[in-house]
Amino acid sequence: MNNTRKKYILWFILLFVVAGSIIGSFYIDHLRILKKQYSKSFDDSIAQLDQSMVEFFSTFENALEMFSQNEMVQKVSDKPDQYYLQTMQLFKSFQQSYAATAFAYFAPNKVILENKKLITWPDTSNELANTEWIAAKRPWYIGAVAEKGKIAWTKPYLDATTKKPIITLSKVVKDEKDEFKGVMAIDFFLDQLSNKIENFKAFKQGKAFVIGKDGKDYYFISNHMKNRKSDPIIEAAWRNNEFNKKYGSFSINEEDTDYYITYRTNETTGWKIIGIIEEEKIYQPAKDMIKKIFTSSLMIMGMGIMSIIYIFKQMRKSIKDLSNSLNNHENIQDIEQGLSDQFNTLLMKNEDDEDLIDESSSYMGSLFGSQRELERLMDFMNEEFEKNPVGNLKELENIIDGLNKFRKAFEESSLRLEQIQRENIENHMTFILDKMNELKKDYLDEDVATILYRMERKIIMREIEM
Repeated sequence: MNNTRKKYILWFILLFVVAGSIIGSFYIDHLRILKKQYSKSFDDSIAQLDQSMVEFFSTFENALEMFSQNEMVQKVSDKPDQYYLQTMQLFKSFQQSYAATAFAYFAPNKVILENKKLITWPDTSNELANTEWIAAKRPWYIGAVAEKGKIAWTKPYLDATTKKPIITLSKVVKDEKDEFKGVMAIDFFLDQLSNKIENFKAFKQGKAFVIGKDGKDYYFISNHMKNRKSDPIIEAAWRNNEFNKKYGSFSINEEDTDYYITYRTNETTGWKIIGIIEEEKIYQPAKDMIKKIFTSSLMIMGMGIMSIIYIFKQMRKSIKDLSNSLNNHENIQDIEQGLSDQFNTLLMKNEDDEDLIDESSSYMGSLFGSQRELERLMDFMNEEFEKNPVGNLKELENIIDGLNKFRKAFEESSLRLEQIQRENIENHMTFILDKMNELKKDYLDEDVATILYRMERKIIMREIEM
């Protein structure tokens, strides 16, 4: 009897070790996969912030190109009596159309109308007329000349008139004979750009920064952070030339804390868009989910092993009983029915295990299903939607409906990972809203407006009022 018990114990230990090894391998592999997945999601958030900035800058770049090629701007220094007021009106229309615009102005290659050094809106020409102010000595003027036809960008600085932080982009103006006529410039407030950075929330844990290069040093485009805890991290990475490529990601240790850093180079300005998050915070959701799977798997495996041992013991007992019964000339059919009843009882006892597996599968299925829907959204926005936005609105609405199902399912969940995934869906919905706002400017068709309104209501999860 003791030998039999020892065999059972040895078999149990062996099966448990094998099961533990299998589950351990599963844990490591899936932890690596989920780390990669969450890191990519963080990278994508920075890429979206970069794209949002490109779209923001394009308004001013396009306007600057248009002004530099405008005939009135090119000829105003030669015919100020004819073009001065018209040029100012042109700048006024633009400045009033875009709230982020501080000033739009042109510095001609010579003083016009006796004392006008600048044609600008808002009009500050009289304030500059009798001062020692010279446009050719200003950084935006010098930068534009140095760029030789390309757009130049200044560092952020405090505007003397509005007392707000602004950035100037400028470009030389030449006439049809390729003669230099002056420098065109636009100032825009950093408020909206700062809001885009402040609103960046990857898992509500990460921070975003925009920095420019000044020789070997760097400077912050928007000083929106009150707690500049991340400055030493950026400084260490910059010192180690980690930002040399156009885009990438890496880990860095600062004050015994590991940080994950991802970055992209903005093609318009050359600035670095940087996202920083503690590795523990980005990987913790993956660890929590894997631990739950690991624990559940161990429980199921343990119950399975116990069931196998119990079944084996029952089989041995049944065989022994069968042998005794045959010796006592008992009815064989009754014995077989007894064995069948015992196995049915065991199967009924294991129904809870199947429920546990089904519950785990449902939990994982929702998370991975929502992630597949998000990837489908981004692929769709980058391909079909870019080619034909209006024609693909119906398909985009279907995707929004699919994401809303997951968003509602996760809304009441107390599980941290599902809360995080809901926030990730919210970020993507904000991205869609930005795209829809652009369409509203470009398409005034009533049917398109109706579809956009309906989609907007779905995104903000309000019932459509009929």
